[in-house]
Amino acid sequence: MTTVNLIVWIVVYSICLVHITAFTGIYIKNKSKIELLYLIVLLNLFLLAVIITISLVFRYNNFIPVLVNGILSLYITVPLWGYCLFDVEKKYFKIIPVLVITETIIENILLAHNVLDILFISRIVFYCFLTAPVFLNRKNKYEKNSLERKMQNVTKITVILFAVFMASLIPFSVLVFEISYVSSLFWAVFTLSYQIPGLVYCVNRTAKKDVTFTTGSETCEQQVHRLPGEFFGKTEIPSLTKRENEVALTICSGLTYAQIAEKLFISLSAVKKHAYSIYKKLGIKNNRELLHVFMEYHKNNAVENNFSAD
Repeated sequence: MTTVNLIVWIVVYSICLVHITAFTGIYIKNKSKIELLYLIVLLNLFLLAVIITISLVFRYNNFIPVLVNGILSLYITVPLWGYCLFDVEKKYFKIIPVLVITETIIENILLAHNVLDILFISRIVFYCFLTAPVFLNRKNKYEKNSLERKMQNVTKITVILFAVFMASLIPFSVLVFEISYVSSLFWAVFTLSYQIPGLVYCVNRTAKKDVTFTTGSETCEQQVHRLPGEFFGKTEIPSLTKRENEVALTICSGLTYAQIAEKLFISLSAVKKHAYSIYKKLGIKNNRELLHVFMEYHKNNAVENNFSAD
């Protein structure tokens, strides 16, 4: 590997680590199952990139079996992430271990006999069966700007990038892969390309940017989003966690669960879970009762503050 190649891979690995670190921080803050699964997929992809680099640096020609078996972990984590993200019915989850075990056996047999052409055909068929439940699941119940929908967009762009590189792999391997540094650069650019959608998502997620945000005067919806915090100030219900208080405030404004998920950048299922916990802890049944509870706490806090001031 040339010096230029080495520098390129150092840059690529640095960006990968930034991507992984950013998603780790996002998950720790928001505890979203979808983002956790995506983080696991990123770690798997990073491991494969390391395997490829080691094989190129040490000119290990027989690295294909190592790479193929390294991909097996992706066979499990990627469908789990995809099925959860696209809300595939639970019954389809059972096909994942069956297909993975079957494909593992087939691929290792083909590798032992060095039949790589059939191996790739086998993998294509495997992918078709594995991804079929996602395409069969035509309903998309998520709001346009929900966490799930944004992650779906990241997934679709990443899949397109993967498809483009896989399609270009055949002519590249036939024409120019004999030149070692070209092969190294190809895999470096490939590794870097599928980081881009996730990195853009991380920036927007961290900055809490909304694609529907408009400059100039605020819309009525944006004003409604602001009202609970302005009215109640820093009022918090002691029996609720910090996140539950945040969710409770947005519920008081009359937002739907999907809108709350969008505003707080958490999943729809997380909002429902928090709402259930809030109502259970406070012994209430609806958002009107919740608003009343907040008003009582706000009133009591105001009285206590005035008393302290006197």
